[in-house]
Amino acid sequence: MLFATALLLLASEGSILSRDSVVSVINDCWKGHGHAGMSACVEVRARVAQANLGQAEKAASEAIRASADERSFPEYPTEAMTALHRASSAFSKYVASECSYEAALAAKGNGSEDVRSACVAVLDEERAQLIRAALSVH
Repeated sequence: MLFATALLLLASEGSILSRDSVVSVINDCWKGHGHAGMSACVEVRARVAQANLGQAEKAASEAIRASADERSFPEYPTEAMTALHRASSAFSKYVASECSYEAALAAKGNGSEDVRSACVAVLDEERAQLIRAALSVH
């Protein structure tokens, strides 16, 4: 249990503004699991969040393409699609950098990869929610 407490404390520095945090993802995954089960749970959460982000980006692309028929703003689809691709690329770089940082904070223990995966889960899910919210406004 000392390992879990140390892991949670080390991870608490990042992603604390989101609905879920690295700490909460790891804490949720500890429930009813040993270390191996917790790690598997965190990996699943990361994969699900990545899939959700991919679906949100696809929905955004489809919405942009669907608006191509609007004659009053002919440049909109090209500009919006370019902006989406740039934002997605920048976000991917941010996630890699931020999650490497958070994993480095946990490097003293053997849970750094769990922290990295939890970080990916939190940030990707947060980005998917932002994309969906932006779609609902426009």
